[in-house]
Amino acid sequence: MSIFYNNRNHASITVRSMRFIYVWPVVLFNTVTFVGAQEPASPTTSPALSPIAFLTKHEWEAKLPDSPDGKKTKIHAQFTWSQNGQAIRIRNQFIVNGKTRPYLDGLYAWDPQHKTIVFWYVDGQGSLTSGKIKTEDGKLVHEFDQVTPDGKSSAFVAKVTPQGNQAWENEIFERYGSELKPMVKVRYEIANQTP
Repeated sequence: MSIFYNNRNHASITVRSMRFIYVWPVVLFNTVTFVGAQEPASPTTSPALSPIAFLTKHEWEAKLPDSPDGKKTKIHAQFTWSQNGQAIRIRNQFIVNGKTRPYLDGLYAWDPQHKTIVFWYVDGQGSLTSGKIKTEDGKLVHEFDQVTPDGKSSAFVAKVTPQGNQAWENEIFERYGSELKPMVKVRYEIANQTP
């Protein structure tokens, strides 16, 4: 019996058609399996983000001063390239007496209109921070505003100083008009282990 209507040479076409019907799924399955088994090509990372690319080389930890009640606190910082290589994801956690809690999540990206690196992050309480980076005397100067959940805004400056491939410092100031009031200075080193 032929699957073709009114074909003069229906026996040979039927056999050929049946072979095609049986062979095609095998070829398709093997092709899909081969393509799926290949590792995806890693994206080219944005050269515009090269001043901060060192952050993605390691996971980092910064020890903070002990709290008045004696709690030992660290920040565990992770910076990873986005899948498309055009942004760097930020994920930081507090580690208090060995227990982790979310600190902030965000993103660095290149702003092609203003020709600068920009960033956004949201902290564990819902404050939104946004700013831009400029290079000044070997430091990555982060100028940013933070808006708290109640809508209040404050201006800050953070000066990030790379120290080779093993560490970096982050010095944070609150901005009052043209004056900067020092708040904290911490040193990030390569993390021993992930939390």
